[in-house]
Amino acid sequence: MEVAPLAPSRRSAIRSFKVMDVVAKADQLARAGRTIYHLEVGQPQSSAPTAALSTAQQQMLSDRCGYTAARGEPPLRAALAAMYQATYGVAVSADRVHLTPGSSGAFTIAFTAAFDVGDAVAVPASCYPCYRNLLQCYGCTLVTLPVDANFNVTAKELAAAQSARAAAGEQPIKGLILSSPANPTGAMLAPEELRALCELCDATGVQFISDEIYHGIVFTGAPRAACALEFSRNAIVINSFSKYYSMTGWRLGWLVVPDHLDKCVDALNQNMNVSAPTLSQRAAVAALSDAAKPELEAHVKRYETNRQVVIDGLAAMGVTEADYAPPQGAFYLYADLRAHGVRDSLAFCDALLSEAGVAMTPGVDFEEPGSGVGECRVRLGFPGATEDVRAAMRVLNDWWTSPTALRLRGQTC
Repeated sequence: MEVAPLAPSRRSAIRSFKVMDVVAKADQLARAGRTIYHLEVGQPQSSAPTAALSTAQQQMLSDRCGYTAARGEPPLRAALAAMYQATYGVAVSADRVHLTPGSSGAFTIAFTAAFDVGDAVAVPASCYPCYRNLLQCYGCTLVTLPVDANFNVTAKELAAAQSARAAAGEQPIKGLILSSPANPTGAMLAPEELRALCELCDATGVQFISDEIYHGIVFTGAPRAACALEFSRNAIVINSFSKYYSMTGWRLGWLVVPDHLDKCVDALNQNMNVSAPTLSQRAAVAALSDAAKPELEAHVKRYETNRQVVIDGLAAMGVTEADYAPPQGAFYLYADLRAHGVRDSLAFCDALLSEAGVAMTPGVDFEEPGSGVGECRVRLGFPGATEDVRAAMRVLNDWWTSPTALRLRGQTC
C-alpha cells in the first residue's frame, strides 16, 4: 500500500538563512578547486584564545565532561557576573545568568519565555534575519520599525509605532529586539539612546531583548557599548562567546534574565537543551581571564584595519559614504547599491560568487520580505585575515566592471 507523505508543520514554513546558502555554495566551489574569497559569514578568522584552548586540552585528558546543570557551571556564571561588574559597573547575580548552546539557543528560550502566539514584537527594518524567522515560527505578529539615518532604532521610532498602533486600534507592542553593535550594519546606540529606549520599554510594558553579541568589537570614535542591564532590570540580555571571543564552533552563549523569568527560563533550558557543552563552558572561563585580553584586543585592531580596507576598496569602485553608514562596531559594512544600478542582490551576489569567487551576503536576508529594500543592498563581512580581505576587495573591484556585473547593474559594456 502506498503511503501518502506527511506534511511539515505550518510553523516550519520560514525563510532560509540566505547567508548559509551562500556559505554552502562557496564550500561546494572550494571543494571543486576554486579559490574563494570570504566576505559573507560573520565568523572570525582567529581561533579561540590560547588560554581557552589550553584549558580545553587539559579537560579533555582529565575529565569525562558530562552534563552540567541547565543554568551552566557555577565558575563560568560567576565569571560572567564579574565581567558585567568590571565592564559596565552593573552588579549582576550569577543566579540570573543562564548558559545556552550559542546565542541561537538563547533566542529560542527568550522568545518562548517572553511571548505568546499573536503577540506583537518589534524589530528594526534592517536586522539579523533569524529574529524575523523565529518570531514568525512562534506565531508572533512582526512590527517593523524604521531605522534612522545611522541605521538605529531609538525611543522615537518605538514611541511612534506605539502611537500609530493605538490610533489604529491594533494590539500594543509586547516586545522589542535589537542589537548594538548591529548586524548587518555595524550601527551602535549611544548610552543615552539605549537608556531612553529601556525607560520607554519599562514604562509601556514592552519586553526588551538586547542582543549584545558584538560587544567588545567597537571601533575608534564610536560611542561606548552600553549594556541594557545598566538601565533596566526587566531587560533580557543575550550574548555569546562566538564573536569577540572567536569561539563560534564551541556553541556557547548566555542570557541574563529578569527575576520574573528566571524559573521559566531554567525549565525551558532543561527541556530544550539539557545543558550547554561542558568542555566549552570550562574553556570559556579561561577566555574571560585577563590572560586572554591582549589576544582578543589584537583581533579587534585587525577588524578595524579590515574595515578601512573595505571602505577604501569600495571607494575605488565609486561606492562612498553616500551609500552606507560607516560601521562603528561588529565586523560588517552594509551597502546600498541602488545608485549603482543593483536591483537584485540575490542574483548579484550569486554571479559574483560564481564568476569571481567572492562570497558576499545579499541584503534580502536582513530586510522585511516584500519591501524591495534588500534587493538593492549587500553585506560585506570583514572578520578574516587582513590579506584575505584585501584580496577579496581587489577581486570584487575587478569584477565590478565585468560584462555580467554591468548587466546586473543595468548598464552596458
